[in-house]
Amino acid sequence: MSKTRLFDCAALVSFLILLLALPAAARQWNPGSSGAALDYTQILHAKGNGEIVVIWWVVPETFASVPNSQPLQDVLSRYVVIGVADGHAGANGAMSYGEVADLKITDQTARSLSALPSNVTPPEVAQAISALQTIARQSLGPVGQGIRWFVFDGSTIHSCTPGKMSVPYGGETYTYDTPIPGCAK
Repeated sequence: MSKTRLFDCAALVSFLILLLALPAAARQWNPGSSGAALDYTQILHAKGNGEIVVIWWVVPETFASVPNSQPLQDVLSRYVVIGVADGHAGANGAMSYGEVADLKITDQTARSLSALPSNVTPPEVAQAISALQTIARQSLGPVGQGIRWFVFDGSTIHSCTPGKMSVPYGGETYTYDTPIPGCAK
């Protein structure tokens, strides 16, 4: 896939996410499948003392209705991609983001999976992460700039098959039950 096409795809996807993110402050009344998937896979945890943790499992269902997003959906169906941001509010209210050094996840059998090392990340995955980072910066602003991306082998965790995924981070264990909302029935 050419970089131009990937960035065109990223622009369309970022527009969709922006549209989906705008009403995020309010409860969605009747979200479509991609809105339901996005709503379920983004976890925002206000931990107190000005700390906010964002965990985002990026799933193919989020982009199902976006034109030209099939290459991104293909990558997201083969790998588990998780973005993490750990923000801290400063005295003036500006957010700073700490380094997220490592992340491990577990599947429904409690098997721990480590992130793929960056030196063995396939080129199509690197392109997808680049597109997701662009989308996150454009649609989530400073929070998007603070996201660190992790990629895991997706052979045991799929968004639309029965199971569970756990993401231990910062003294909490964030969980996802699958199939997620937004999967085809």
